[in-house]
Formats: sequence, structure tokens, C-alpha cells
Amino acid sequence: MIMSHMITSITSEPFSNPHIRKVLDSVMNDVMYETNGKALLCDPFARESFTTFLPNCITNDLNKEFECDYNLEFKEFAYTIQERGHVLDLVFFDPPYSLTQLKKQYDGIGKDLELWQTKNMWKEGKDCLAHMMPTGSYVVSLGWNANGFGSKRGFKKTQIHLFEQQAREEQHTLFVVVERKVQTTLSEFEYQSQVEEIDELWLDEFEQNPYGMG
Repeated sequence: MIMSHMITSITSEPFSNPHIRKVLDSVMNDVMYETNGKALLCDPFARESFTTFLPNCITNDLNKEFECDYNLEFKEFAYTIQERGHVLDLVFFDPPYSLTQLKKQYDGIGKDLELWQTKNMWKEGKDCLAHMMPTGSYVVSLGWNANGFGSKRGFKKTQIHLFEQQAREEQHTLFVVVERKVQTTLSEFEYQSQVEEIDELWLDEFEQNPYGMG
């Protein structure tokens, strides 16, 4: 496993930090190489990130001021793209790191937190995304711990980078965790089968009526 520690300046937009961006770019380059440039990426908390400019990245942010593909609550976003049959090769996971941050985000757009969000903020959405990720796919998680997606969802940690806030000892250290999918659960096999069945039905329909004429 690769591990590193660095003292640097971290803002509310960690993807703009050159050292963190270097980690993201390295993983992204590996994914693009392994998929022959056909990887599908996902950023559920994109804000104004560089990911919003990537043509092969599905982006989302609850705040409608940000120009993303979707402006949905995380769990709803995850279920929405699952229903559309997407298979994800890389997920950038950079949510609010605490309940306080989450509440501040909701207050900023005039919404109230629901009870389930105060108990386990991201579990159901993570489970949903994990089902959409085949063996060999990657997730890069940012937060105040190294939990990531975890082995229960079939992931193995390959890198852990610690970024300590420069000149502000009271601030939390930011963890950037890289994980790779190493096993597929039964539910994921079922999901892949559903995607393949949808593709086959679409192909049959296209062959019978390639120009969409009734």
C-alpha cells in the first residue's frame, strides 16, 4: 500500500490543491489506460470541481447554483443513475465531512435535513454506487478518516494520503483514500445482468427498426 503525509494549505475546494489533484490525476490516468480511454467517472458532490468539465464524468451537486448533470440529494442521485444502467469505473467521493458541514450546506440552500441523514449520512448511496462498480474499478474518498467505501462493499485500500492543514493545528487532517474493487457480490452480478439484458433488448429493437420508424 502507498502511504504519504504532507503539510499543505487546504481550502473548501480540496480538488484545487495541487498535491491532492496529483493523486486524483494519477488514479484517473490509470483508469483511462486500463479502459482504453472509455472509462465512465462519477462525482456526486461536484460543486465547481474540474470534474464538471470532463465529458466522461457524471456530476451532481445538491445546490442548483452549480452547473452539474444533476442537482439531487446524494442517495436520490445514486438511485437515478443506477436506474439508467450506468457502470462506473471511477468515483470521486468528496462529501461534507461532518453533520455540521452537511447542515450548513442544507441551510445555505434553504432545505431541512431529514432524520435518516443525521444517523448515517452516506451509507445507502454508497451501497448503491458500489453495486454499479465492476471488479477493478476505483473510488477516491476524501474525509476526516480513512474509512472509504470499505471491504464490506468489496473494496481494498491501495493508497492512503494524509494532508495536514498548514499553520492551523486545530484543523482536522484530511485523508485521501484510494480503493479498488476486488470482489463482486451477488447483487452486483444481478445488476450487471440487468444492464446486459437492457443492452440486448435495445440492440434487438435497433436491428429491427434502425431509424425509429413505426
